[in-house]
Amino acid sequence: MRIVLEREYWPTSTHGSIFIDDKLICYTLESPKIPGCSKDSCLPEGSYLMLKEDQLPILALKKGIRSDYVGAIIPDGPIKVEMSQVVKPVESIKSEGIGNNSQKAFKRLLQALGKANSAQDTFRLEIRSCPDKALNLACCEIAWMD
Repeated sequence: MRIVLEREYWPTSTHGSIFIDDKLICYTLESPKIPGCSKDSCLPEGSYLMLKEDQLPILALKKGIRSDYVGAIIPDGPIKVEMSQVVKPVESIKSEGIGNNSQKAFKRLLQALGKANSAQDTFRLEIRSCPDKALNLACCEIAWMD
């Protein structure tokens, strides 16, 4: 199973799309990419272990088996996560940094993971720039330099 989060970078937020085996599952919102400030920025691009949490509606993200949690995928709602690097699934993106139906999108993501492999509790998530939107990152970085 191949799980990919493709991103577009905007000055005030990071927009993404989660695909499982090339099928669009949901869209995502994250903090903006802030050069030189990784703690307040969106998660760096790369590969992450994604673990289902039994007690909470959350997908925890780690760089490796023995590493600490670095981020999480959570729906909007009453859950408070003490991490700055949170990916929020949404059904659609209305405008820059604004989406809707987070709970519904998170449920769809969990169902897709379950259908893909019900026996597996750990998955590998690849986060990368959207190849069709590469110019967006360059334009945003130029704007931040001004």
